[in-house]
Amino acid sequence: MSSFLWLIFFLCEYILVNISYAQDFFMKKLVYVVLIIILAIITVNLTGIIIVFNYKVPKNIVETEKFRAFEMDVQSIVKADKFCSKNNIDRSRLLAAYYIFSDCSLDQKNFLLKEYKMLNTNYTNANKIEYAKVCKAMSAIFDDLKYFPVAKSSVSDDWVAFEDSFGADRNYNGAYKHEGTDIMAENNISGFYPIVSVTDGVVENIGWLEKGGYRVGIRADAGGYFYYAHLSSYGNIKKGDKIKAGTLLGYMGDTGYGKTEGTNGNFDVHLHFGLYIKTDNYDELSINPYHILKYLETKLIIANY
Repeated sequence: MSSFLWLIFFLCEYILVNISYAQDFFMKKLVYVVLIIILAIITVNLTGIIIVFNYKVPKNIVETEKFRAFEMDVQSIVKADKFCSKNNIDRSRLLAAYYIFSDCSLDQKNFLLKEYKMLNTNYTNANKIEYAKVCKAMSAIFDDLKYFPVAKSSVSDDWVAFEDSFGADRNYNGAYKHEGTDIMAENNISGFYPIVSVTDGVVENIGWLEKGGYRVGIRADAGGYFYYAHLSSYGNIKKGDKIKAGTLLGYMGDTGYGKTEGTNGNFDVHLHFGLYIKTDNYDELSINPYHILKYLETKLIIANY
């Protein structure tokens, strides 16, 4: 208990002990009023302590494996869209509050305005700085999303498939953990599927990587870094270009896993899609993009190919 509360405690004890000695009715009444005020102050302070305890945001929670696994189902994201549009609420802040409250696992959540306001206020009061980090992370993840990264053919039934493989074991020049989602070509034909930018942004990286093959990295406006790897070729883009969501980045391929530029054929045709955020201790920290991709599955660009 803080020294302030100890002082209040002893002051109350003093008043209670001496109240019987107050001879004047007015003085007795005044003492009671003072006592009520003191008790009210104690109640407010205790309430603040309870809020801090119950709504504490762990330091750098966005860097934890549990947060990065990003267990947030599509139904919850869609409901958040509708709820925020109806109530004029920032979606990223809403999802931040509920994601923390549900211990980083948001499953088919129904949102309530009164509950959200309570959560937002309490998290802000309990730990404004750490809560702001979560809101910033959610903004980097969600604010710029517009399209699924693979354009769908208007004439062909060939499509793609993907599973949640974030954190799965991989091996090339040593074991490592998978930091994205592999969107597999059902026809396994390199150069067939157009890859488009999920967001507006800037082409921050483009070119060959030994592991990722021909890759493109887009820095979106809210800070998220969207990574597209194993392309067969590029669209008409270059480093530093400002692009719009839906811009052709290139075509799905099977390049990579080779020191020599152009190495291909070491795995099936697919797009490795990655999502990264900047935190206190990491310039690029991977976030599981699986549920984001499930959310974007209905936001398709239809192309003539």
